[in-house]
Amino acid sequence: MPIQGKLYLWGDRAKGVPEETGVYAFYDKDRSMIYLGGSSNLREAFTRYIETNFSDDPRKQETVYYRRMSASNWEETVKCLLNEYKKDCGDIPKLNIPLKQGEKVTPEWGFYFYESFNKPVFEAAFNLDELKKKMAKVPVASLEFHQTRGDFARWIREVFKETQLADRITNIRSSGETLRLELLNALGNPEVAECPECETLSKPTKTWQMAGRPSKSGERLQLTIALYKCQSCDKTFRKVIKKEKISA
Repeated sequence: MPIQGKLYLWGDRAKGVPEETGVYAFYDKDRSMIYLGGSSNLREAFTRYIETNFSDDPRKQETVYYRRMSASNWEETVKCLLNEYKKDCGDIPKLNIPLKQGEKVTPEWGFYFYESFNKPVFEAAFNLDELKKKMAKVPVASLEFHQTRGDFARWIREVFKETQLADRITNIRSSGETLRLELLNALGNPEVAECPECETLSKPTKTWQMAGRPSKSGERLQLTIALYKCQSCDKTFRKVIKKEKISA
């Protein structure tokens, strides 16, 4: 069984774990492992979990016990321990299982937007498509609040196991409306386009639909065209942002 050793009771005392790179396992009230993870700083990770009550992934609120151990390369160690666990138990811990594409999490696992502590926006997302839609409409102050705390990347990584996407989100350092555009671009929003002149990200000023040329197989397409005006260099350009088959 991964991570041998003492089983600790989860609580405020967990804030006192060493400031070291390592891996950890969370267990429910029945002492069944529900999650296996790691961090470059165990004390920082545990303190964040306790102070926010797992707000970035409420599923972990089932945690009653934990184990931990130091590991110089925590990511590789987690992979090895998950493989070992799967061999012993037939599957990985339930909170390490990635959700299916487009699958929604239950309400207690959703992402809830705030502008600051104790100031909710009353918008929530339950899968990545909804996260993208909400990012396009919530106040930019909310985006800045969550991005500064790393909430978006943690939710994407820990709930959906989308590590590469989470890393892209983590690397975004912008603010204001530029932050919104870069977050949407990272999530694959087709309406966000890069200026061909200066590479600044822009949202369309206008969209319209038109019939496209028939394909070689005779299929007819309806195109959605977007018009952009770059805020940095004033260049105007167009982009096809959607293609749909036209029913016969």
